[in-house]
Amino acid sequence: MRSLRFQALALSVLFFSGCTSIESRLHGRTATEQYLVTAAVERALEDVRWDRLAGKRVKLKVSAVQELEKDFVQECIRRHLAAEGAKLVESVTGSDVVVKALVESVGSDIWIGNFGIPLIATTHPEVPAPVGGISLFNSNHQQGYCRMQLFGYHPKTEKLLWRIGPVHGDSYFKTSTLLGLFGPYKSSDIFPERKYFRPKGYIPQRVEDEEGGAED
Repeated sequence: MRSLRFQALALSVLFFSGCTSIESRLHGRTATEQYLVTAAVERALEDVRWDRLAGKRVKLKVSAVQELEKDFVQECIRRHLAAEGAKLVESVTGSDVVVKALVESVGSDIWIGNFGIPLIATTHPEVPAPVGGISLFNSNHQQGYCRMQLFGYHPKTEKLLWRIGPVHGDSYFKTSTLLGLFGPYKSSDIFPERKYFRPKGYIPQRVEDEEGGAED
């Protein structure tokens, strides 16, 4: 009886065991990771009131922890300034205000989880060694994240005029597979493809051309 209980316990441990890991990619981003990061940057900048810079001459400086997305952040800010009629200038002396963007975090994280029966090693002569593991449920969760602050300085005195933030934006992409056969089932809030699951109430954004007309 005790032996049967031990075997049942051992099988339960094998059956319900699993593993998870987190990974951060800094270079060579996949297409999905690029969608996640760029969406996070754009969402962070959407929380900024850009109208305070309407019609002003702006000298823009961007400081980031890493250089990988620095140019993209700069171009996104440039687009918001242009929408408010602000003019970017190259010199500090020719500006009305110096805007410094401090990018504290921008990147993506990946969580990979596997639930199933792990690899088993055996010395039994009739059982090949090792016996491969069986995946019952596999999940992959990727998240893009951006956090930044913006500061406005007087071009001559370098006195701080205003501070915005910290503002942040995030995005996600999930896949899951059942028994290694069914799936992958996908969900995301970036929707680069029509096949992705869209939550109830999702309304697609209207894309406008340069003349202000909506595309069909």
